[in-house]
Amino acid sequence: MSDRITNRDLDNMLSHYEKACRDMGMIKEGYHIVLSHGSATYGRAFRINVTGDAVPVGDALRPGGQRWIYPHGSGHDYPPTGDDFLGFTKRDAYTTLNQITRTLWSVQAHQNKSN
Repeated sequence: MSDRITNRDLDNMLSHYEKACRDMGMIKEGYHIVLSHGSATYGRAFRINVTGDAVPVGDALRPGGQRWIYPHGSGHDYPPTGDDFLGFTKRDAYTTLNQITRTLWSVQAHQNKSN
């Protein structure tokens, strides 16, 4: 991997993080992790949140013309590992997700060894 962190690198790390959380039962069915991209220039942080999946309504429109429903809620909630803050740069976000994911894998390996 080059020194530069790309959006693809960040998305891959987010996938690893979400899988580790799912494997440990920390994310309920129907929910997923979303990443909000930040900008150090504009003072916006990279953050992760849990949100519900959108489900298509079908041919019939709901009142107001909505084609999707959110049976699990569409709001953003804190991630299962605590703080949603990842940093102000892609490198910070990648490193933070990597550290959390590695910790989750270590805990899971320890639990598997104990059983």
